[in-house]
Order: sequence, then structure tokens, then C-alpha cells
Amino acid sequence: MSHEINIKALAEAIQRHREEKKLTVRAASLEMESVSSSTLSRVERGSLPDLDTYMRICRWLSVDPAYFANEPALKKELGREPVLQTEDIIVHLRADKLLTQQTREALITMIEVAYAASRRNLLPNEAKSPSSQVQDPC
Repeated sequence: MSHEINIKALAEAIQRHREEKKLTVRAASLEMESVSSSTLSRVERGSLPDLDTYMRICRWLSVDPAYFANEPALKKELGREPVLQTEDIIVHLRADKLLTQQTREALITMIEVAYAASRRNLLPNEAKSPSSQVQDPC
């Protein structure tokens, strides 16, 4: 049976996040408010959670619930390729075992600041003509 949610990716994200935080299933479920450890364990084994549980898990993972949408369903709904979101980048950074926690957090902060500045049009306009850009005095 095909689901609109990529259960495998959801289960892997939960397991990675628990490993990063060095949490047992029980400890992780306590952080999620109203998600039992048995429910969380079933989701990690590939069971589809109810909507309320899914939303709590996504909040705990700090990802947009659309992140785990199966691509064909998302393409059909949007009529185009899905766009990479800030949350997508953060999830990948958190999963990268080659980065230290300090480096991960620094990169996440830089990305969040850059996106926030971009949304407020505080970044230089890259489309400007070369003559309107500041010249190097040397």
C-alpha cells in the first residue's frame, strides 16, 4: 500500500535524531508530549502514525510536515518539483556524522540568518549590472 508519507524516511529521521541526542525510545517519547514509547517504536519500525502523532514527531524533529511527503504526491499537488526548504538543509546538517555539534549549530545559524535576511531583502541584489557594483580601488 502506498502512503502519502514516506514512512521509511520518517523512521530513519527519528532514529538519527534520537542517536544524535543519545536518547532511548522512552526518553524521546517523553520529549514529544503525548506520544507513547510503544507508538514511537512502531513508527520507527514503519507503521503509519495518526495525524496528531505525526505533527508532534515533526515538531520534535524541527521539520515541516511536508518534508516527508512522497515526491510523486507532492509533485502532483504542486504541479512542479518540490523546492528545497531551510528545514530540509537543517535536517541534512543534523544527520551529517562528519560535522561536530558545534560546526552543525554554526552552519544552521548561518543558514537561518541568511534566509531571514533574504526574506527581508537585506542581501545585495546579485542581478545588478556590473557598473552599479562597488569597484575595487586597487
